[in-house]
Amino acid sequence: MTAPAPIEDPAVASIKANIVFEKMIASVLAATALAAAIRFTIGLGDGAGAALFGAAAFALLFFFAAFGAAVAVGVPLYLRLEKAKLRKAWPYALAAGIVSFLVLGALGAAPSYEAPWRALYGVPGVAAALLFARKMRPFWAAAARADAALAAGAVIRLH
Repeated sequence: MTAPAPIEDPAVASIKANIVFEKMIASVLAATALAAAIRFTIGLGDGAGAALFGAAAFALLFFFAAFGAAVAVGVPLYLRLEKAKLRKAWPYALAAGIVSFLVLGALGAAPSYEAPWRALYGVPGVAAALLFARKMRPFWAAAARADAALAAGAVIRLH
């Protein structure tokens, strides 16, 4: 029988990163669906066709931006925070808010004094980050228990 892989093992870190990426994308898909539904509802005043087109365009844009953010920011942020053993929702929500603002700025739709309502376009990103944190809560609790057991010198059994 072989001993379990150490926590810092690259294979273990890769598996954790894959699980995290899966949870991030699931959260992004849920937030995309919610954002598209809200955008459709708001756009109904312009007609059903325009509302459907607006919702589809917004959903596509949000999904691609959030997918890119998950790859470029989310997973590296998780790896850094996991090394620091910081397992909270606020760093992800803060990063999502900053990335949302930067993406909106790049698209020319950043919130401003003339259009403060554009800040609402950042809400789905923050919602996806909070949903991600909610999905990660059991993993974080298990990691905290494993850290406590290792600190206490407990023997980890695999059977």
